[in-house]
Amino acid sequence: MKLTVLGKWSPYPPAGGACPGYLVEADGVRILLDCGSGVVASLHRSATAFDLDAVVLTHLHPDHFTDIYPLRNELAFGRLPNPPAAPLPLFAPAGAGGYLAACLPKAESRQEFTSGFTFHPLEDGAGTVRGVRLRFALTAHPLPCHAVQVAAGGRRLVYSGDSGPCEALDRLAAECELFLCESTLMEADAHLAGSLGHLTGTMAGATARRANVKRLLLTHFFTPRYALQETHAAAAKEFANVALVEEGLAYEV
Repeated sequence: MKLTVLGKWSPYPPAGGACPGYLVEADGVRILLDCGSGVVASLHRSATAFDLDAVVLTHLHPDHFTDIYPLRNELAFGRLPNPPAAPLPLFAPAGAGGYLAACLPKAESRQEFTSGFTFHPLEDGAGTVRGVRLRFALTAHPLPCHAVQVAAGGRRLVYSGDSGPCEALDRLAAECELFLCESTLMEADAHLAGSLGHLTGTMAGATARRANVKRLLLTHFFTPRYALQETHAAAAKEFANVALVEEGLAYEV
């Protein structure tokens, strides 16, 4: 299994960067976890929309889904004059199809958008994409959000989505080979974790320690005021095998 980081920033991308997006490849299957601003352009460094077998949107905050529209445009127009590809499985919160389509101005545009996907609610708790197993767990976030487990070949990757400290996230991540965890807040903002539904580096490291994961990768960095080394150092005090993700890099699970 391989993880390629397409974007790591929130709530907007800096120059040359992208909001959350992660390409997971396992047993010949490609799954895109989140699709924030700039992710489709980053995806094109190694693949295209037509190479994807499924997309997962952890929740409906804009920094996690706005590039679903460019992705759909590629699926619709990227191979003209050939007919569009078969609908792409999209795992997202219940009602996401109607919500995402409602952002488009015309009824025919909304119908065209939804016809490009088959929608599967994260609330079902699990799913399968050509033999690769998915599990979802509701996290602690103001808008309903689900962490994601991808399992194949005896290996497990768990992605936190957005979350404050959360027992459900601890359980889902337990004993996984790679834990991709948000660390949005600076240490001085730890008191905001509950209300904002985000983690500090210390909290992400403590989650990894409690879950006894093999490796921790930190992501979802707050664009306006971020000190990456401070967050890394704080997480490392709680969990030794930790690194900051780098956009464009691939990590073996």
